[in-house]
Parts: sequence; C-alpha cells; structure tokens
Amino acid sequence: MKYRLLATDLDGTLFNDHKEIDVETIEAIHEYRRKGGRVVICSGRSPLSTQWIARTIGLKGEPIIAYNGAILIDEKGEVSEQSVFSMEPLISFWELCEAEGIYAHFYEGDTLLVPQVNKWNENWIENNIPTLEKSGGEQQHCQSFRKKCQVKVVEDFYQYLKEQERNITKIAVFDDGNKLADFTKRLKEQVKEMEISSSFNFVNLEITPGGVTKASALVKLTERLGIPLSQTAAIGDNYNDALMLSAAGLGIAMGNAPEKVRQLVDQVTGTNNEAGVAKAIHRYLLK
Repeated sequence: MKYRLLATDLDGTLFNDHKEIDVETIEAIHEYRRKGGRVVICSGRSPLSTQWIARTIGLKGEPIIAYNGAILIDEKGEVSEQSVFSMEPLISFWELCEAEGIYAHFYEGDTLLVPQVNKWNENWIENNIPTLEKSGGEQQHCQSFRKKCQVKVVEDFYQYLKEQERNITKIAVFDDGNKLADFTKRLKEQVKEMEISSSFNFVNLEITPGGVTKASALVKLTERLGIPLSQTAAIGDNYNDALMLSAAGLGIAMGNAPEKVRQLVDQVTGTNNEAGVAKAIHRYLLK
C-alpha cells in the first residue's frame, strides 16, 4: 500500500451539504482500513464533535486531530497533546475586536465562550454534534454527546482570563459585512503568536496558537505512528486544509474547493455532494 494513512477534513469534505456522510464514503473508508490503511479525522471541530463522528462511522481506535491541530486525541480517545493561547496575544486580540466592532468566540475544551448569545452561536451544540441520522447516528448517543457540550456567556472577557489560567485552543471570528479581510491584515500586524485561516471570501476566520495547524499536527501524528509523511494522503476543501494538503505525500482537493486550494494539490476529486472522498479512495488509495 503506497499511502498508509488518510487524513480527512469533515465540513465540505466528508460531510455533504446536509451534514451527513454518504454510505458510499463510509464503505470506501472501511475497505481502505481492511487493506491496512489508517483514517484520521483532521478538523476544526471540537474533540467531542470529532469523536461523535468517528464513532458513528466506525473509526474506533483511530487517532483524531481536532481544533485545526490544537488538540490531538489518541487511539483510546484521550487528549494526548493540547496547544493553548498565552494570555498576551489573547488580550491583544480581544482589544482589537472591541476596537473594530468584530465578533469572536472562543473554544475551551468542549465549551464555547461567547460575549452574548446571537445567530453565530445559538445553535452551536446542535451544529457541533449533528444528528448524522442518515450516516448511522443513534439518537440516544447523539444526546449524550450534546449534554457534554456547553455554551457559556462571558460578559467580561478580561476578568475571565485573569481569574485563572485558561486553556483556550481556538478562536472563530464572524462578520456580516466585508471587514474580515482588512481585520486579518491588522491582526497579523498587531498580534503575534497566532495562525489565521479563512473560509470562502473571508466569511469567517479560524485562529489557533502560533505554529499550530493541521499540517503541524499531522507531522507529529505520523512521527508517533511511525508512518513516513510521504506515505500519507490528505483530503480537504478549504484554506485551513491547504498546508496539510501540501505537506502530505498525496494532497487531494475536493471538487468544491476554491481554485487557489485546487492549484496546490496533486489531485482533485468530486465534490462533497458527489461522494468525492469515496471516489478519491477508490482511485488513488486502494492500490
């Protein structure tokens, strides 16, 4: 087997637009694993979210990369490594958000810290733990995972940070207007020790501690598993996948990926609504 490990993104990749995983894709994943391949979820989603999805599609015993590389989960489901923001860049970031009138929320474990309840967070638990009804998800297990998630309103973020040491691993930024491109430039100029990636047309930003990316996490994981990076494949659809796709021995972009991402990779497969992951597994990995 030329490629012994597949690192796969979730949203826009494994997930179709209905937040389900096609049966064809699940079957292809299991065929690849039966032949000796390892499949690692590598997502911006939370630990519980990624574990729920892995459980539902039968990826028991596989490691997971969550929060865009800030958290690594081992084969037993335990957090083996975690990267968190230091106090100074967090405060500088928050001050810039307040000055620019930009909304941001913060991830601490499986708790979402928000300044107020609004459209960007009010359905977070349901979105974080999707039902996966058509992907094999069981309602009772879905509810048990949802109960472990929390949305916490933090009105005074400064005070919250100063109360005790906080383990914030990821930040998400949202805006209805066209301010995020300019905000990103100022953020890079004024705040250090942060990795910033964006989705299509700067609809939102995903921020992790400096040096923490899906690519850096994949490198650490392959070293621990004893699998050369040249023998790994990675598949994704967005800018936060770009470094991972470039680092892997075989980078595969989804057909729904932006043109800039598709230009970076070795191969392009079908879209997330065409079971693109299954197509890629059959075409490039089952050899």
